[in-house]
Amino acid sequence: MRVQLLYYPECPSHERALELLQEALQWEGVRVEVQVTRIETQGEAEAYRFIGSPTIRIEGQEIQPQPHLPFRLTCRTFIHEDGRLSPLPSLTTLREAVRNALNGGET
Repeated sequence: MRVQLLYYPECPSHERALELLQEALQWEGVRVEVQVTRIETQGEAEAYRFIGSPTIRIEGQEIQPQPHLPFRLTCRTFIHEDGRLSPLPSLTTLREAVRNALNGGET
């Protein structure tokens, strides 16, 4: 399984996002190294299709796609199950994304 975390260093939430991602992987019994990529330039943001920090992809799929956003150096938000916006994805969202990938993309 390919798991990526892309981040912009000006946004402080990437370290906690990595911890949550590793926790989700552990809960789902997946042992894999997370590929962490630092995005520092607008060119890199465009090349990596980076919509903000942190961006988490499992098997190339965004855990919470937001296709309307431009590629840029910025922080991002996630929508939690209760509708709250947060700079971090919920553990539930992460676990569901891992399970989805394990099931071949079928929910």
